[in-house]
Amino acid sequence: MVRSDLQALTLDDLAVLTNRGTVKHAQRELASGEPSSRINENEERLTVTWSDGIVCTFAAGETIHDAHCSSGVVGISRHIVRSVLAYQLRHRANNPLATEAPDEDADAKGETEQEVGVLDAWDPGEFTDDDLIKLFRKAAITRARKVFENGVLAELTRGAKPVVRFLHESCTVRFPVSGDLRYATADCSESLLSLWIPQAVWAFRDLPSGRMAGLLSIQQAELATPHDELKRLEELIFELCREGLCGVSATWPQRMTRLEKQLRSSGLVWPAELTADIVHQYERYQQHDARFEALELVRLVGELIARSRSIRSQNGSVPQPLVRGSKSDRRTDIKGGRFIGVGLGVRLGRQHTTLQAFLQNTESGTVVAIEQTFNDPYPEYGDEPRSFSDLATHSLSRGISLGSVSLSQLLLSSGKQTPTDELVLPRGTSKLMINPQTFQWEQLKPPFAVETFAQLRQRFESLPPDWLRPRRRTENLHVVCVMNVADVDFDVVTQQLTATLHDRDGGTAKLMHSFHTRGQDGFHDLATVLETRGAQIRFVCGHFRLVSGELCIQPISVVLDEGKSRIAISPWLANPTVLAETQKYNMAESDVVSSPIVDFTGQLRHNIAEILLTGLRQVNPDDWADLSRTGRYTGFVRLADVIETLSKELDKRSNHLRWDSSCAANLAAQLCMLTRMLD
Repeated sequence: MVRSDLQALTLDDLAVLTNRGTVKHAQRELASGEPSSRINENEERLTVTWSDGIVCTFAAGETIHDAHCSSGVVGISRHIVRSVLAYQLRHRANNPLATEAPDEDADAKGETEQEVGVLDAWDPGEFTDDDLIKLFRKAAITRARKVFENGVLAELTRGAKPVVRFLHESCTVRFPVSGDLRYATADCSESLLSLWIPQAVWAFRDLPSGRMAGLLSIQQAELATPHDELKRLEELIFELCREGLCGVSATWPQRMTRLEKQLRSSGLVWPAELTADIVHQYERYQQHDARFEALELVRLVGELIARSRSIRSQNGSVPQPLVRGSKSDRRTDIKGGRFIGVGLGVRLGRQHTTLQAFLQNTESGTVVAIEQTFNDPYPEYGDEPRSFSDLATHSLSRGISLGSVSLSQLLLSSGKQTPTDELVLPRGTSKLMINPQTFQWEQLKPPFAVETFAQLRQRFESLPPDWLRPRRRTENLHVVCVMNVADVDFDVVTQQLTATLHDRDGGTAKLMHSFHTRGQDGFHDLATVLETRGAQIRFVCGHFRLVSGELCIQPISVVLDEGKSRIAISPWLANPTVLAETQKYNMAESDVVSSPIVDFTGQLRHNIAEILLTGLRQVNPDDWADLSRTGRYTGFVRLADVIETLSKELDKRSNHLRWDSSCAANLAAQLCMLTRMLD
């Protein structure tokens, strides 16, 4: 009789049940061969006898929590963990399809990942209320049911290790062992397990049976709408549209800052974050900071208006906690932990470049970003901007660079995490340390780690547009296991490298990576790997999105399996581990051929940015009249109507001594929102 529950426990699962130090100690003892073990198994019990005199017994029908250790240690001792690992090794030795045991050399470097075989997906919704009552008291189940029916917002993922992430509260429930509710865990205190685990089971019941992932929203009562704060917000935005950044009163930023605090106290976390970002753009404009982006200001204003209107309407089409934010969306203190680097992203501005190192917390599964922004030199001065590889050498601490953190282990003694999932590092070199990793990414936690592209597709299909979703830097970031790469090509017109990725179920996603002169080394490395070593690619991590129904990924890292070891490459940085080959593509940067639609939307954003900079009194109504005709020709009929109305309102300035700009300001704000929806 094979104990499937013990076989399903990974090193991270065991670390959750005990602690990581205990698991590592057990690993070292097992790898050294001393003490040795003898395993006896029958229908009644599993017994592991060690040469040092320790005997661990696992009775049939009982979990690891009930295992008996002759050492007398209370709880799950390292001997029990050692016995589980020894049992798994024996099972792998008897099963030619199983993977090899973890490498002790990796553990000596601080690694505790473990590769496991592919497990079948299952559904925790199959547990009955009687199963829940057996695990918890009936009164606790009744209390959990009342909380569940009052309203929840949860993101669910079915798979080998199903996960429910409650978005209205800061709690994630995991089911690591198929069909065994007793192993379910949650990142909350033990006294609250009876509250969250039943709700997770009920949430899976409400997820349609054919879906691998989705969003569940149960909201019985409307949330309170802070009309006064939203009205003041609208007035301040209209003032910005009328006067522009160069003409608003000196008190405007102070009033916006006060409003931000009021919005946050009213539970409107994401509108408050948007308000703060707009104030930051104002400050950068006043200081002639290279980080100021006029088009980014248009995006911020447009999204703020869209969220404000959604909060006022509450028509039920979009869950309000997604639009507003929730209790879990707050600045939190991190008291230490281990983070696994999963890649480096690059975001380009007009006069600045932002690099983001992404990492996953091994305990909570939260993905965070360490962000650094660099001002680019002005072209008229004759200085060439630094390559992305040079920027990635920026030191976060002594001997620790941004690039090295992105694909290593980061050991952190303390820090802070913002609502947008940015990791604020502590001061002092003694509080940071990095170790290499072996890229056993099977152990990365869901929902960040997904098993198939079908899960991702169904997740995005169930979510509202990104301008009504949480404003996290890691919102669309995922890692997925890849089985094959095909159709590698370089599009000269769009200057993009493309490829088709296949998962284990035959699902596909389109990889898209744009060429940039400052990142040409990483681009060439990625092209070489996709073209010549596609069979070795095991994982791809990047930002996913649906484009015309097709799942697309912008990669930030690719992991290759070289047999005895794994390596990772960054598409943006030079990778010494990749052998350079003859360059296949003509990757000289060129002008991308545009389309009438792209030209129109780009000109619209430019015109709106001009209003937000100089105000309504400085713009030329003829420019808007021409834009209206262009929009009508390209098929944007309703959008062209709004533009034409704004043009007529602007034309009234020359015919009225006391021109009322309120209507034009309203139209300008509406166009900000509509252009944000076009992204």
